[in-house]
Amino acid sequence: MDKMAARNRLAAVIRELATEKRVELERLKKEYSGLSRPDFVWHYLLQSFSTMGRASGWHGLIANKKNYQQITYHALATLTPEGRRTQIREVCRAAKVRMPDKKADYILLCFDYVRQLGGPEAAKAKLLAQPGREAKIRFLQTFPGIGPKYARNIMMDVYHEEFRNSIALDIRIKAISEALGLSFSSYAEHESFYLNVARDAGINGWELDRLLFNFRDEVEARLGVKGEIGTRNKQCSR
Repeated sequence: MDKMAARNRLAAVIRELATEKRVELERLKKEYSGLSRPDFVWHYLLQSFSTMGRASGWHGLIANKKNYQQITYHALATLTPEGRRTQIREVCRAAKVRMPDKKADYILLCFDYVRQLGGPEAAKAKLLAQPGREAKIRFLQTFPGIGPKYARNIMMDVYHEEFRNSIALDIRIKAISEALGLSFSSYAEHESFYLNVARDAGINGWELDRLLFNFRDEVEARLGVKGEIGTRNKQCSR
């Protein structure tokens, strides 16, 4: 299927689904007050690492308070470098996140970076001081382990006004693209396609992203396609 035909077909499905799910979309928007957290950057880095590759990691690392309390920035700051490394690795393994040792390395490197920036509140202030969406994406991508998807998703999770026309491309969205026979040469081109679908359907990119996350099976059923790629893994409310 060519891109324009796929865009029109998907937009028609999404337009109908967005109307049906409007109450749910509005509820999701109201849940995202996380930007007010002083440790916003640190918390959402942890949340990102918890869900990379497997959704159940969120339950083990973030929802499990015993595990979470051991890897807050302030808890880690009280430890020696070796003690910090050991604690992060043990918690990631206990939380059953995917690739626990690799995630532990990311968390440790991010801790060092946040400390260099002056701590969680200073890191948050520097992020929010970045002029515009693209600058914020670039800044977030300076954190070890954070790529284009999570640089968007961190800000989308709090429904930030500059990220309401953004798409966090993951394997669910890629599965839909694959099922429609589409391919793209870059993240920007892929995101642009879905932003055009959102515009055609009369919604913003954030709303499309959340519809595709929460209702992928319904979207595929209405399209009459089935992506072979597995479901994407994010924190449950995302």
